[in-house]
Amino acid sequence: MERSGGGSIDSFLTWLIHPVTVAATALLILNDQVLKAAYPGWLTGKLSDAAGLVMAPPLLAVVLVLPNGCGRLPALRRTVRVAGLGSGRTSGDLLAAVSIFIVGVGFTAVKATPEGAVTASAVWSVVNGPSVILADGTDLLALPALGLAWWTWRSAVARPSPARWLRMVAVLVVLPIAGLGVAATSAPRYDDAVALYEWRDVAVAGIGNAYHDSREPYTWWIGADDGPTFSELPEGGYELFSKQPPPAASGEDCSARDPGHCFRIVPRRLAVQESRDGGANWRVAWQVDEDARQRLATAIPGMRDVAEYLSSRALLVRDQPDGGVVVLVANGRDGFVRRDTAGRWERIGFGTLAGDSFRHQQPATPIPDVAEATVTVGWRVAVPLSVAVGSLVVLAGCATLLARRYGWFVIPIAAVGGALGLVALGVYVPYALRGANSDDAVGSVLVVALIVGMTAVPAGVAVLVANVTEPSQAVAGRICVAGTLAGAMVPLPLLLRLLTGWPPQRAAVVAVPIVAVVVMVVGVVWAIRCAVRRVPRRGSSSAGTPPWTPPDPPWPKTDDAPRTA
Repeated sequence: MERSGGGSIDSFLTWLIHPVTVAATALLILNDQVLKAAYPGWLTGKLSDAAGLVMAPPLLAVVLVLPNGCGRLPALRRTVRVAGLGSGRTSGDLLAAVSIFIVGVGFTAVKATPEGAVTASAVWSVVNGPSVILADGTDLLALPALGLAWWTWRSAVARPSPARWLRMVAVLVVLPIAGLGVAATSAPRYDDAVALYEWRDVAVAGIGNAYHDSREPYTWWIGADDGPTFSELPEGGYELFSKQPPPAASGEDCSARDPGHCFRIVPRRLAVQESRDGGANWRVAWQVDEDARQRLATAIPGMRDVAEYLSSRALLVRDQPDGGVVVLVANGRDGFVRRDTAGRWERIGFGTLAGDSFRHQQPATPIPDVAEATVTVGWRVAVPLSVAVGSLVVLAGCATLLARRYGWFVIPIAAVGGALGLVALGVYVPYALRGANSDDAVGSVLVVALIVGMTAVPAGVAVLVANVTEPSQAVAGRICVAGTLAGAMVPLPLLLRLLTGWPPQRAAVVAVPIVAVVVMVVGVVWAIRCAVRRVPRRGSSSAGTPPWTPPDPPWPKTDDAPRTA
């Protein structure tokens, strides 16, 4: 039997499109883009590691062998087969083993050592944008997946050389998707100002990664000037700081020089209060009001719980040599706010992170105005809900028309589409109530499911109704118009806010799903009632006949006899 040479590019393409490799690639993308966001935890983390260890070696091997095989790529027009099972086997096994070894060593170095994780994060941030890879020794439990990768390689060698179309699929489809899957494996870094410390007479800021739903810092920055410029801890500082961390700053602090001058945060708000009499009386010194905070949330990617991730968490008062005080406040995803010695407050975001060879500025996110924030929420929340509501109304009415004409067996078929739409709607409404600020893949999948699924099924049913029975066309047209009007009513709260500035941002967002549910129930009931009243049931005496019978002939008869000359 003819087999592909173990050292040829065909063998590595076969390895890349092996069912196990393709399944691992699909699992990696699904887990990273959907499951991790929906079910963050130990299991989803380990699934990505195992799937990546299965699909990375064949991807690396193809990348390594592709330059040498480029001269053979034109041979995609033909199938190359080498006689003999063992032909080229040694060189192919060696390259496959090297690919698996490189992946295993790299994975171990990144997961087992902080230095490897820091290096990988820096490299991946250049390739894939701001990213963070965390060292976690428990991830090494996934290393046995490399054995599955080797078994997959041996299975690929035993297979015939892939046909021309399969090689085209491997090079033009699977290879780019696998590369994107690897790139997407690195989770984004959502910087989160979660803690402040005083350490060696300097202010230290603790930065977490909100993507992982953890409010614990993973890195620390020194604010030598108490902000707005920060730098990394000096060499050896990470070990010293992590082993003996100082007490974290609380939500209230006073000047050491003037104990009566105090500041405190307002829990679950972006606000700071000030007291000049040791805490007997407080006044608002700085705040982002609630409506502005909700608008700000629409501009920050990955924002989930606004009250949790967009609120003041810690405060530090620092006496200055000139006699004034500087106040630094950690505000979660908004970064920091800083009060200078003159009493001026400024949102500085995450400031400027400076080092020996780099300078990275991360200024505060501008707060959108009412119009911009309302339009953003409209696209994210109201449009999908409008499509869902209108589609369900059309589906209910047109399915009833078909059932009246051809029997109630149509109802279970249409109910499947309606049930799927209701499930998608039920999952999407809680997401929409949060303002749909999150850019995670769960929200994207829900939007696609609502727009595509809830458009295709009702549209197909409506077209079917309009083409099978002429008496039903007018009724179907009315139902489609009703569905369009029902969908158009969903964004009315946002339209009202856009025109008048009222209701507040949060209230408008909450009102949209409520209006959607009410309009959907009323619209579905009306559509079903309209279909039942205007279309006779199958088998009735009036079924298939118009409601009135035109006279034949169509003009009235007269008793006048024809006149003759």
